[in-house]
Amino acid sequence: MEQYYEQNVVNKNIDERIKKTRTLTIAKTFCTVAAIGILLTSILFVVDDSFVAWLGILSVTSVPFIIAAVIIGRVNKRNNTEYDYVIDDEYLKVSEIYFRERRKLKHSVRLRSVESAGMFGSEGYKKIESKAEKKILALVNYDNEKTILYLLYSTEKGRRIMFLEPDRGFMIALRRVVSAVNIFDKSMTELEKNLETEE
Repeated sequence: MEQYYEQNVVNKNIDERIKKTRTLTIAKTFCTVAAIGILLTSILFVVDDSFVAWLGILSVTSVPFIIAAVIIGRVNKRNNTEYDYVIDDEYLKVSEIYFRERRKLKHSVRLRSVESAGMFGSEGYKKIESKAEKKILALVNYDNEKTILYLLYSTEKGRRIMFLEPDRGFMIALRRVVSAVNIFDKSMTELEKNLETEE
């Protein structure tokens, strides 16, 4: 029997942060324009050897604006990101949705490669935490650690731990697809109880 489940993780803070998002967008635009302006000005100054020093100074002056634009852009994007989790028979696919407009498939996990799953912060998690080369956050609510699921899985590039914010339907679908019971640590029962009380 085929198994399919889709969950959208809604970022409720997006609506509350509209003004902050606009402010950060304006700040990023200002930094980008300032960096481009400084670089163009430095190119105009390069007429002969005496202005090479100006070129260096102005180029170095533009670097903080470039760095600020990149950091502001990442913060703004992170604050306005939501996720879609899709479970089908063989894969868990995680897509990021930016500003409720653009969607991008970020991770595709072969469910047969899952080695361990359970509640973040549990004894099982503490045992396997050091085994992963990379940690992937695919959630928007960091406040309630008792409702965060970890998945340890292997890839060609090494082991990864992904953190998800599941609902009860997701957990039911995951249990149906991942047939090996020993993959789930003891904290899964507690995680599922926490999800029931959240609803």
